[in-house]
Amino acid sequence: MRTIVGIATPMGFGGVGIVRLSGNDALTIIAKMFNRPLQPRHATLGLINGKNFTDTALVIYFPAPHSFTGEDVVEIQAHGGWHLINRIMQTTIEHGAVLAEPGEFTRRAVLKNKMTLTQAESTLDLINAESDAELQNASRLMSGELQTLVTAIENDLVDARAQIDAYLDYPEDLDSPAVPMQSINRAKDTLSHLLSTARHGQIIKNGINVCIIGCPNAGKSSLFNALVGDNRSIVTDIAGTTTDVITEKITYQGVKINLIDTAGIRDNATSAIEQQGIARAKSVLQTADILLVVVDATTRVMLDFPHDKKHLIVYNKSDLCPDVPKDGIAVSAKTGHNVDLILKKLVEMVTVTAPVGNMVNLTNERQTNLLRQAHDLLNTINPQASLDKISADITLALSYVGKITGSDVDERTLDEIFSRFCLGK
Repeated sequence: MRTIVGIATPMGFGGVGIVRLSGNDALTIIAKMFNRPLQPRHATLGLINGKNFTDTALVIYFPAPHSFTGEDVVEIQAHGGWHLINRIMQTTIEHGAVLAEPGEFTRRAVLKNKMTLTQAESTLDLINAESDAELQNASRLMSGELQTLVTAIENDLVDARAQIDAYLDYPEDLDSPAVPMQSINRAKDTLSHLLSTARHGQIIKNGINVCIIGCPNAGKSSLFNALVGDNRSIVTDIAGTTTDVITEKITYQGVKINLIDTAGIRDNATSAIEQQGIARAKSVLQTADILLVVVDATTRVMLDFPHDKKHLIVYNKSDLCPDVPKDGIAVSAKTGHNVDLILKKLVEMVTVTAPVGNMVNLTNERQTNLLRQAHDLLNTINPQASLDKISADITLALSYVGKITGSDVDERTLDEIFSRFCLGK
């Protein structure tokens, strides 16, 4: 198999940049560039040489099979100038390496059984985590918790199918069996429990979409700025100042919140730009998880909004009028009064329905869809149906589950999964 190379650190400038080699010729290639011999799993300080440059670097050799990819791996830790690191990589290519495809290092680790497919997919969640909740859940996925549960489902279904197929192959030697519904139901229960975490998992991964709505001059943009902690939205006394949708991500108590500031909604807008902003506001509020309804405490004019959606009413400018109705929270974007209470309430509104127990949450849409298809199929199994039909249904359910564990995954699916990785991972 070809020896691949990739830059394992982000583009830009930093203290250290890393170039990673993996494959049978990794040691041969580095020997042509580095002035000192390498010992397994020892960091060796020396000089990296290429055309028109020399750099002091640490080089580490991880012999197969005890490496990330299961192959011979060499990591070059040089100074972190982007042009320098790129030239080091180009030098390895001149000596026989091939530029890695996106995610090819991790893909090789999966193919060499150094990690499972679920662990590989969770690597992206770990890298892209933007909150403590994401980081914690990704860490649990990386530890193999999901793989353990999905493998248990797979084992139950394999056991059930084996009992049925044994009778179908040797009916003259076995008594007519009862359909092994215990194993099927156990798999179905685990699937149900896992799928119950999907909604919370999406909140962990994507955050809560909170749309700030209200009448013009209710102080929406001022409150948005106060929640974000920065002057992101323009604030004036002129009605209709906000004419577009502005989004900012923040985290509170480990949960990611996507705050969306919108144009003040009114019927008498004359400006074409404001009218377009109002149309966008109405569109965005339909897809929000929670509506943050801002009311001017001095006028108490409330925007008509879809009450069937989760919402939180806040009466802004409470520094001018502290006595507000009990259906909302008194806040002041100007003084910061109760701004943290808003965030606390928003998080409570989505986490109150979080799955009970200590189960890892599904955050991967591909995995969730496959598990849902398997669950729906098992739900259709009728114990009175023919054994051939039941065996075929279990086989199809197993194919869905196998695309998660990696036991029944095709090259096209692997290509799709690893295409989302960077070149050096």
